Amino acid sequence: MLALLAKRGECVAGELGARFDISQPTASKHLRVLERAGLITRRIDGRVHRFRLVVKPLERAERWISRHREFWEGSLDRLGGYLDELARKRERDG
Repeated sequence: MLALLAKRGECVAGELGARFDISQPTASKHLRVLERAGLITRRIDGRVHRFRLVVKPLERAERWISRHREFWEGSLDRLGGYLDELARKRERDG
């Protein structure tokens, strides 16, 4: 749903649910969860509910993931080097 909103800019609830072959109540539940998470906004136009993507929380999440990816990749690289060193010692001393 988020990808579709990112591509189209704005969609009505029916469009979003139809793309995923899910019932209207299930689509509404997903949309409420996304709305509570601050990832989408809802504009009501009569009986039509229009949704838009809110990019800012996704940008913050991307920065957080990027920082932590760099940390873990570096940590795993160091661990890999340490394990390689231990294996070489065992072969030498073995």
